[in-house]
Amino acid sequence: MDLSAGGVPPGATALHALAAANPAYPNLAAMDLAEESSPALRVLFAAGGTGGHVFPAIAIADALRRMSDEGSLPAAATARIDFAGTDHHQEATHVPAAGYALHRVPAIALARPPLSWRNVLVPFKLAYAVARSIALIVELAPDVVVGTGGYVSLPTCLAAKLCGVPLVIQEQNAYPGVANRILAKMASLVCVAFSRAAAAFRMEPLSHDGTLGTPGGTPARGGACVVRGNPIRAPLRWTERRDARRTLSWMFYRKGCAETPSISASDRVLVVFGGSMGCETLNDAMSDAVVGLLERDPRLWVVWQTGRGGYERVRSKVSSHPRLAVRSFINDVEHCYNAADLCVARAGAVTCSELLACGLPSVLIPSPVVTEDHQSFNAKEMADLGAAVEIRDRDLSTRDPKRCVEPGEPAPRRAVRLEYVIGELLYDPEVLAGMREACLEAATPEAAEEIANDVVSVALAARRRGRGRFAFSR
Repeated sequence: MDLSAGGVPPGATALHALAAANPAYPNLAAMDLAEESSPALRVLFAAGGTGGHVFPAIAIADALRRMSDEGSLPAAATARIDFAGTDHHQEATHVPAAGYALHRVPAIALARPPLSWRNVLVPFKLAYAVARSIALIVELAPDVVVGTGGYVSLPTCLAAKLCGVPLVIQEQNAYPGVANRILAKMASLVCVAFSRAAAAFRMEPLSHDGTLGTPGGTPARGGACVVRGNPIRAPLRWTERRDARRTLSWMFYRKGCAETPSISASDRVLVVFGGSMGCETLNDAMSDAVVGLLERDPRLWVVWQTGRGGYERVRSKVSSHPRLAVRSFINDVEHCYNAADLCVARAGAVTCSELLACGLPSVLIPSPVVTEDHQSFNAKEMADLGAAVEIRDRDLSTRDPKRCVEPGEPAPRRAVRLEYVIGELLYDPEVLAGMREACLEAATPEAAEEIANDVVSVALAARRRGRGRFAFSR
């Protein structure tokens, strides 16, 4: 196979991409990896902070574990998977619950704005965190490090580069953060969820058929970029609508009821996600809208995750209702997604990908306080696909759908626009059907498996070149 001209043939894998993109991989694509017999494949994930960074990493790890259990890993009988993270963020709970070992690494958080005096000690903290990460990499001897972003991703991935361990970056958002933009220059492979992110990395992405995204385009310098979508948790894909509604009915059970309420196939289900920690603006708007929605339609059921930080505030504003289930946090979100007709949520990258995979139309309200406003890019991408309607956070304060509320107008009027948009979508079957079709067309349900294969390819390529864990052979 001739890759001397920098071309990538149809059906190419990440190995072909690396071969075309980097002269250091001249014969990479011609490898018959299945013939090589090697020790267990060791993968270290660097993910932490929010669920948006942790859950994609767990989804990829689960795909690797399934490959290992099924004996489908090329050139390796088993996979050993570890995580680097903190002991006080989302990874501290979810990683051990998923069955993986979590190794503590100091977190590096950059205060905003970047020139804030609080960042004076950041270089020293980063140096310490990198040193701790190097010690961890020497101990675990991974074949590859996978960074999905968050507080621990930067020091761990920098340590991997210093130790000569290949690096794979997975970017969830349509616009990448500063850390991943830095790490992408060092990575063997960058997996993005949206093609727009590749442009921000200044890399030419491979399309799903293995060809360069732009005809005649130049491969990425030093590595390759592939558009894979975001990995999602497997149960989201395996839950039937009927089963989801049956399970969801239990959320409406009240103590003393003679029987459990039943959500029928013809009923409407609205799910609301106010974020894992709570979102005051969205929750307040929904607090004022939900009563009118339930009174208008006796066949409407509303499931509402307020976030742990917003639960008490919502309960103080919203009266109990037999068709309203309010929770601070919902673990089994697959039942909500697959039972629902419409979702109202923030525009986190993982949320967007889960909505696409489940074919669920949505109203997305990007958070105005996230780093670099990446949720606005995500929401715009979803709206451009025809899969969602975007409402700006400040527009939740409108009395009329066409006119903004003036400062000083009473808060109870702020939800009128949200109630209007929900009603317009929920009771228009043709619009919902079109949005559902757009979701499924854009969905990437096999993203976790595809990225897992990419990770294996990069790791085995490094073994052939004498890098990775063999740098620390015992």
